[in-house]
Amino acid sequence: MKRIQSLTALCAPIIAALLLATGSLGALAKDAGPATTDKPAAPAAASTPLSKEAVREMVSRLSDEEVRRLLIEQLDRAAAPAEADVAGMSDMVGAMDKGSKQMRERAAQILRAGGQLPQAIGHVVRRLTDERGLFHLVEIILGLGAMLLIGWLVETAYRRLLHAPLERIRGGLGASFVDEACRLGLSVGLEAIALVLFYAGAIALFFALYQGHQATRLVVLTVLAAVVVVRAVVIASRILLAPRAPQLRLLPFDDAAAQSIHKRVLWLATLWVGTIAIGILFATLGVDRLVLAFISWCLGTVILLAFIELIWRVRAPIGGMIRGASTGGPRRILADMWPLLATLYFVAIYAARVNDMLTGTEGPSDAAILSVLLIVALPILDMVLCRALSALIGSPTGADARPSILAGYESVLRRAIHIVVTVAGFLILAEVWKLDLFGIARRSLGGQITSSLLGIAIVLLISYMLWEVVNTAIGRRMKAETPQDAVTPASRLRTLLPLFRMVLLATIFVMATLSLLAALGVDILPLLAGASVVGVAIGFGSQTLVRDIVTGAFFLLDDAFRLGEYIEVGSTKGRIEKLTARSVFLRHHRGQLNVLPYGEIRQLKNNSRDWMIMKLEFRLTYDTDLNLVKKIMKKIGAELQADPELGTDIIETLKSQGVYSTEDSALVVRAKFMAKPGSTVFMIRRVAYDKILKAFKEHGIKFAHRQVTVLVPGSEDEATAAKAAAGAAALAAAQAEGKPGGGA
Repeated sequence: MKRIQSLTALCAPIIAALLLATGSLGALAKDAGPATTDKPAAPAAASTPLSKEAVREMVSRLSDEEVRRLLIEQLDRAAAPAEADVAGMSDMVGAMDKGSKQMRERAAQILRAGGQLPQAIGHVVRRLTDERGLFHLVEIILGLGAMLLIGWLVETAYRRLLHAPLERIRGGLGASFVDEACRLGLSVGLEAIALVLFYAGAIALFFALYQGHQATRLVVLTVLAAVVVVRAVVIASRILLAPRAPQLRLLPFDDAAAQSIHKRVLWLATLWVGTIAIGILFATLGVDRLVLAFISWCLGTVILLAFIELIWRVRAPIGGMIRGASTGGPRRILADMWPLLATLYFVAIYAARVNDMLTGTEGPSDAAILSVLLIVALPILDMVLCRALSALIGSPTGADARPSILAGYESVLRRAIHIVVTVAGFLILAEVWKLDLFGIARRSLGGQITSSLLGIAIVLLISYMLWEVVNTAIGRRMKAETPQDAVTPASRLRTLLPLFRMVLLATIFVMATLSLLAALGVDILPLLAGASVVGVAIGFGSQTLVRDIVTGAFFLLDDAFRLGEYIEVGSTKGRIEKLTARSVFLRHHRGQLNVLPYGEIRQLKNNSRDWMIMKLEFRLTYDTDLNLVKKIMKKIGAELQADPELGTDIIETLKSQGVYSTEDSALVVRAKFMAKPGSTVFMIRRVAYDKILKAFKEHGIKFAHRQVTVLVPGSEDEATAAKAAAGAAALAAAQAEGKPGGGA
């Protein structure tokens, strides 16, 4: 009993956890009446979590049999997962061993069936001849030859009748994309008609002259269908590669590569279609399935080797197509690695088909080849669509031709074509391989997210394309505007467009984010309400920031200043170097960068808007001929106007304004001219000063100097007064000659 009690004390936490987890912990005894040993009371479910003391109290009420039973249940439950894991792994190993044994037995059976190949061929011959001898087989061969000959004659007659149109089409209808598209469409249509006439002529002769038994009819129709399929592949290869006509070639290969690829496509098509035809014939005529598997294995190996030889034969030209003009990055890596990747892909297809053959399962037999054809077709489709886009945009011709409005968006539309073709190809590949992408996503991510996957993809694609269109449009417009440099300020649009682009980017990002959240099932109304509350709080808490932003918006709407203009705001002045949502950056002519918030601007002076009036001031003597001064000014103004570098910036030429004011010793004469704002106006002023000074010197016009009049008080001694006057005169003469004055 003590041993049981000690074991109970050690296992009490385990038992309590078990009882709490299963919901069976409760009162084990009633207040009235003790528990009997014959029929123990069933524990009731505990409605509330219990403390350690309560658990120990309830365990102490259990009998030894109940404790032993609960302990055994707990230990069995703990050992069950380990036993299940061991059993599961054992089953998996056993299944793998059983599968490998079956595959070895199946491979041995197929190899042994290879020895029965002559008997199988004999069986096919007997079925075809119907025990009538080899002469009937010769009749079948001759009949097939006659059918193919009749079909060829019908096709030749058709080509002779349309010889001239066919030659004109092959020669090309024109250099434009529309002409090339028409030529390609007519070529495909006429070749398809020729193939149909070939088949119709051959099959008509067969049904008109011979109604043999079923085996013969099956052989003839299978061979004829195989010939038509091979010819269709050859026609498609000839249209794309044009091995004998480089000017008509659609794919960018040289002559050697085009001829090599065309020849190997012919052999591969013959092997592939021949393998399928032989399989159909032998299976229909009752050949054993193991013999058919052996034949398929051998021909599949030959086809694999042919594919690998083709891949490594044309690795250089196709690598050049993939690489394009790129000198690095993923495209170059793919161009270098594609032969190895393609080889591994075809080896994987071969291994999968052999595995299906040995295990007796049926996989997607055509999915692998359809995937290869799709991968080849998608770049061709992308190239055709891009060429169609280039033809739609067109190139301007003529003296007054203007580029199409779509020309600036060509890169964006090309990216859209690439995206659409890639997504469509991915979905088609999934359909070919019978992959339910949405079903897989539903099982792994949940139905709510799965139902929104398409919406999320559409939102991302629309947001990306909208941003590309907006960015391209703004970039084109900025290029069309006057470029900003050290002399010419930016236009109004060039000033506003960068800010407008930032606003649009933020708007698109916010709208895309909200749309994605809505597509994922998130209720965005509380987010919008919260954003409104946060915006109001920021508005009240950051009044200076709001004032700066609103003031700047109105300044920009009023076109008060632009990038590159020279403005003065109080004691701060400089050339506008950068504009943000809150501040303007001014670069002083000495190099300092001043950052000025819009809200601090009360009044500004714009020195770069429309025009400037420059005034020149001269101090001349009272005896100056003012008419001569006026003529000199007029002549110099005409010279400045005729200057090829300076004249284009002069709005009103230099002219005299006459006497502006008079002083004690001079006449103040002014002249002015009007010019475009910028650094050129200061160059005009410098040249004008230089010319005026030279002209005044040539015509004897003197500038007035400031004079000092010395007044000597009256004296009784006239001799002293005379000496003082003589000294003043000598001092004035010395100052006029630029020499230091002496004493009296």
